[in-house]
Amino acid sequence: MANRAVSSTLAGLLIGAVAAALPAHTAAQGRGARPAAATPAGPVVRLPDGKPDLTGVWTPRGPGGEIERATLAKLEGLYTPAALKEMGDLGESDDPLLRCIPYGVPRATASSPWPFQIVQHPGFVVVLTEYYHGFRIIPYGEALTHSPDIIPTYFGDSIARWDGDTLVVDVTGFNAETWLADGRDKPTPASKGRWPHSDALHVTERWRALDADTIEYQAVVEDPKMLSGPWTTPLVTARRTPVQKIGEGICSDSFTYTLAASGKGKK
Repeated sequence: MANRAVSSTLAGLLIGAVAAALPAHTAAQGRGARPAAATPAGPVVRLPDGKPDLTGVWTPRGPGGEIERATLAKLEGLYTPAALKEMGDLGESDDPLLRCIPYGVPRATASSPWPFQIVQHPGFVVVLTEYYHGFRIIPYGEALTHSPDIIPTYFGDSIARWDGDTLVVDVTGFNAETWLADGRDKPTPASKGRWPHSDALHVTERWRALDADTIEYQAVVEDPKMLSGPWTTPLVTARRTPVQKIGEGICSDSFTYTLAASGKGKK
């Protein structure tokens, strides 16, 4: 089994930046000091075209606990008998992340705790993920259509439009190599921790700007080859992080990592 090795070159800077942003009396709060009131976030930042500007580094947080378990239990119940038969003995140890396969969509935002960065200009949004160091380019506009000759990929092909302050992203053209959730996620004692999808996966994402420092994310997943109906991910809240750029999170299987460490991989 391959092991994951993560290297984040900006981890120290991130911790320092967060610490520097805290009020001076934060350490005293645990000794009975009265917590300072949270500073209200400003209004949604906008580009010259009037659309919300999602540019920044964001840290996602799901609802956790019973809400996430109940949501995953719904997904588990949507797998068709044919899909379950095709899965065979798949389980937690078969999670593609353990082979350094990217998170994919919607897992990269709905399940990952890692920061992501958005760079936006009028007409398109680029989403950069820290772990696995992946990226997505999402054009937005009215009446955009997918290319008729999409090459299947881990993150699929994305096109988007604005619905008020919500960026609605239509994603298709996936390969079947990623999972919809973590292998460690087991909503019931009988769960096997397996969440595959087929190349027929279709995802509709909604990125909603709430204020200057908050984004809400939720996605609807459809897969006619494996699921009996649509599945809606848990609602994720992403907060702006006080750093300028994400770090470099690299995944390496044990063989490659050992070879590099020994120097034998050098030319």
